[in-house]
Amino acid sequence: MSPKTQARILILGTFHMGPTNDLFSTDVDNLHTEKRQQEILEVVKRLIKFSPTKLAVEVEKKHTNMLNEKYKRYLSGNYKLELNEVFQIGFRVAAASEHKKIHCIDWMEPGVAKRGAGDVYVWAKENQPHLFKNIYGWLESSTDQNSDEYLSILDMYRNCNKETTLKQHHISNINLARIKSSEVYVGMDWLLWWYQRNLIMFSNLADLVTSSNERILLIVGSGHVEILSNFLEESGLFKVEAIKDYLY
Repeated sequence: MSPKTQARILILGTFHMGPTNDLFSTDVDNLHTEKRQQEILEVVKRLIKFSPTKLAVEVEKKHTNMLNEKYKRYLSGNYKLELNEVFQIGFRVAAASEHKKIHCIDWMEPGVAKRGAGDVYVWAKENQPHLFKNIYGWLESSTDQNSDEYLSILDMYRNCNKETTLKQHHISNINLARIKSSEVYVGMDWLLWWYQRNLIMFSNLADLVTSSNERILLIVGSGHVEILSNFLEESGLFKVEAIKDYLY
C-alpha cells in the first residue's frame, strides 16, 4: 500500500487517570479541580487539531455498547465524566469532532497466559534480582512523582510520550523473555499474552479503516505505544503521525 493510500493514526500514550490493575501507575491529584480541568481541556484542544475521523480507546471490545451508551448520555448532557482518560479526554475529543460513536479495541481474555504480570515480577525479584533491577528499576522510579514538583496535565503527557520513555517500555517487555530458570520460561508465560493482546488491538484498529482518508486517534496506555506503532507501520496499512507535533 502506497503512503498516499495509508490511513493516518495518531497515538496518545497515556497514564491512567483512574484506578487500574497495572503493576505500575502514576498518581495524580484531584482531577475535578478547576485548574486540572482546564489543563485537561488544553490537551483536548491540541488533539482536536488532528481532525480525527474516528476515536479508538483502550476499552475491551465487548464493552462497546456500554461505553457508547455513556457517550450518548454525555452528548445529551446527562452524564458526569468519570476520572478516566477515556472519558476526560476521549469523550471530549469525540464530541468536539462530532463523532457518533467511540471504538473499543482492547482485549483482556486469559488467552495464552500462564502467569500474570505480577507473578513474573515476584518471581524475578526473588530469583533473578540483578535482572529484576535492570527491567523494573526505571519503571519504579518513573512512577514515583516528586510531591514538591507540580506538573500540568500537558507536561505529564509530554513526559509519558517521550520517544526514550516509549522505547524503554518496549525494551523492558522484550527483556522479560530472559526471566527464566533453566528451561522454565517464566517471563514468556506472560509475554506471549502481551503480544497476543497487542496484535488483537492492531487487528481491531485495522477493521476501522474504511477509506484512505481515515484519521484515527488512539488513546492507549503508554506501554502499548511502541509495540503497536511497530505493528501498525509494518502492516503497510497505517502511517503513524508524531504525537509531539500536537503536544508541543
